[in-house]
Amino acid sequence: MKAYAEPGLLERLQQNRHALGYLFMLPAAVLLVGLLAYPLGLGTWLGFTDAKIGRPGVWVGLENFKYLVTDCVVQMVVFNTLFYTVVASIAKFLLDLWLALLLNKNLPFKSFFRAVVLRSWIVPTALSAIAFWWIYDSQFSVVSWALVKLG
Repeated sequence: MKAYAEPGLLERLQQNRHALGYLFMLPAAVLLVGLLAYPLGLGTWLGFTDAKIGRPGVWVGLENFKYLVTDCVVQMVVFNTLFYTVVASIAKFLLDLWLALLLNKNLPFKSFFRAVVLRSWIVPTALSAIAFWWIYDSQFSVVSWALVKLG
């Protein structure tokens, strides 16, 4: 009789589909933990301290958040954010509903107009906002550069 050697750990991992799947997901998991979970945890921890650049923070508990709730600037920012979100969501819903009903009719160039409507999924709102912020920036914008070049 011939004796066969017991397969090693690496060979057993290669044969086990579940272990191999976890092994392939490990680099992505390390990146997610390193680039998402760690900064989130650190930011949460720093929110409960009075840390400043160059010195470690001292635990202050909810004091930072109590201050933010009473600060008029933060209240205005929260109101503006919620107001913009609600108004923009309602406006987008109404516009999209109108466009869907319009494009359901038999129109010339219907395929072209449908492609134009899909633009809202291709270019997200945040990207558009950043682009317009860059275009209208007072110091480094395309508009400012063109006006300077025109004299």
